[in-house]
Amino acid sequence: MESSTFFNAQDAPSAKLATCYATIRDRRYAMLNAKDFEAKAEVKTAEVPILGKLINGRKATGMVLSYRMTVYKCSEMFDDLIVEYKKTGLLPTFEIQVSSSDKATSIGTSRKIYRDCVIDGDVLLSMFDADGEFIEQEISGYAMDFDVESKYQDPSYM
Repeated sequence: MESSTFFNAQDAPSAKLATCYATIRDRRYAMLNAKDFEAKAEVKTAEVPILGKLINGRKATGMVLSYRMTVYKCSEMFDDLIVEYKKTGLLPTFEIQVSSSDKATSIGTSRKIYRDCVIDGDVLLSMFDADGEFIEQEISGYAMDFDVESKYQDPSYM
């Protein structure tokens, strides 16, 4: 068999080779304290009954963009958002830019910017644990939009 009929193991991108930036107001943070990140698009659909068919159809009706990341708490950038919300009633939105690029692959770089992100859920303000190792927190929320700056290129064998 030809080698082009198999997946090239070198094209499996490493999850460790990424960069992440958060832009809050006019400040851009290099999220070197981020341990993991995940953004998802959830497509919402509605059922469409069809006369004469036993199987109903589905039609896309909207989308929800959500994100989740775990960070080492070496900055109080997210605490500052909560303080501002407490003082003013306005929770600032922000942007998150994520790039994944593994030079060992032939697929290039994937870079997306998530716009008008809002926190949903807990923000760890303080904690300690005599038996613990590191102070980490999970930040999650929603994005109102995203842009694709660059995307992986399909390998030649696909």
